[in-house]
Amino acid sequence: MFARLAGMGYRAKAREQERARELRAKGGGEVTFANTDPEMVRFYCAWLRWFFAIDEERLRVRVYLHEGLDLDAAEAFWSEVTGVPRSQFRPGYRAPADPTIRRNKHEFGCVYVRYTCATTHRRIMGLQRALLSSEAIPG
Repeated sequence: MFARLAGMGYRAKAREQERARELRAKGGGEVTFANTDPEMVRFYCAWLRWFFAIDEERLRVRVYLHEGLDLDAAEAFWSEVTGVPRSQFRPGYRAPADPTIRRNKHEFGCVYVRYTCATTHRRIMGLQRALLSSEAIPG
């Protein structure tokens, strides 16, 4: 389980830093998690809700899906997984078909769950720094 959590944090870190720089310039903060695995997305949403006092109205979701796959079905699927109503979904992104890049396609695409709150962002980044510090990781 620790390995999955560490991997989750690692994958989200680069995009998080980029968005943090953009939002700091605007005076805000945001946390974003992207994945194709429904169980990881469900876990992230439950973790966010359990450990942080979040305003559900500030959650946003966007689906990235290959052309030719059903965007309506994908949004319905991810709405069920995340517990976020479809009214809070951003327009989906349709990836053009390119067989030289990817042959297998995720039926429901990749989902991005975004929560905008400077306080929550600072707490999560502090937690991540503490967990990844040399004192927290043996060896």
